[in-house]
Amino acid sequence: MTTGRAKQFQLYRRIALFALALAAASGVLLRFGLYRGFPAWAQNFGAVRHAHSHLMYFGWVTLGLMALIWADLPRYVERPLPRAVSWQMAATAIASLISFPAFWLNGYGLTAVGSADLPLGSMTAALNGLTWYFFIFLYWQMTRHMVDKPLPIRLWDVAVALMALSSLGAVGLAALVVADRNSFVLQQLFLHLFQDLFALGWFTLALLGVLWAQYGSVLATRVHLPVAALGLALVPTFLLGMSPVVVTPALFWVAAVANVIAALMLARHLWALWQTGAALSALERFALLCLALHVATAFVLIWPGFWRWAHGTQLRIFYLHNFLLGWISSGLLGVLLLDLRKQRHRLWQIIAVLWIGGVSLMLLALLGLGFAARRPLSPLFLLRSAAWSSVFPAAAATLAFIAS
Repeated sequence: MTTGRAKQFQLYRRIALFALALAAASGVLLRFGLYRGFPAWAQNFGAVRHAHSHLMYFGWVTLGLMALIWADLPRYVERPLPRAVSWQMAATAIASLISFPAFWLNGYGLTAVGSADLPLGSMTAALNGLTWYFFIFLYWQMTRHMVDKPLPIRLWDVAVALMALSSLGAVGLAALVVADRNSFVLQQLFLHLFQDLFALGWFTLALLGVLWAQYGSVLATRVHLPVAALGLALVPTFLLGMSPVVVTPALFWVAAVANVIAALMLARHLWALWQTGAALSALERFALLCLALHVATAFVLIWPGFWRWAHGTQLRIFYLHNFLLGWISSGLLGVLLLDLRKQRHRLWQIIAVLWIGGVSLMLLALLGLGFAARRPLSPLFLLRSAAWSSVFPAAAATLAFIAS
């Protein structure tokens, strides 16, 4: 990578880490607000939650993954990145950051701007989507002539395809608003096609590609690992996120069986990555342990009764945090802090301990809240535990941003 490209990567790494720190801080506010009440400047819980989650999706994970993919891609295609990548990354960074105040004001609702009432959240979400299409086009241009593609490229190919497919859910949601259609079935279908497949497809496969590019170049050539089949198996799993009211038994079994198949294929990647040895840091090993827990849930969700019951509990919150914080964010943070690990190892250790310890405690508290209705556990104690434990990953994210 040229010096200019290296500096560009460092810039977007810093922006992604800033987004993580800001999103983590808003997460602390949400956690404490749930049991102590919200301050006057953050009374709209739904809006703050949307600001938090969209910044995590747009500014942290998506921007961070794009930066890592662009940083690694030239050595595979053996040619420099086009200048348009700079414009795409700048647009993605700006759009992701402005989504935070846009959603903070009123979520997906209307906000008064002068004499007009505008859906600022929806507008910035659409703007982010346009930058993703720009990324998809540029990525396709860079890789379309490759014949013998290595494992990271094949994973990114499928990840980008699933990003494009999931974006149709966002288009569908916008179409419902424009057409003034009030269909709960279509709303659930489009919402989870976008929200769940974007995370399970784009995030997971892109991060696997990043990890293989960083650590597994030798091992990846010795083992056959599923890629296209994994992507196909992941597609129908978004149905499991929909309300049980709108999912027929036939659709449930298609999604549940596909989920188990995808879990088995993810387990193959997990095991192969674990065998890379000491190269993996504690953050990446923690990420793989959380991925193992995510894989294990597929074998629980195949029980229809449990799936229906879980939809009425807080277990989905635990599931999302284990996936997004435990697996995706820990793995992404580990790769982004690779230079810090080498140059300032003691600081990196402090960040890793704060992150792993805080996320672990938070997941235990959220798991307890999920089963609170079935066990003699104090919800207030668990809410407090989740709140105080959220301080540690927020501190880790802030330190990572300052040190980057």
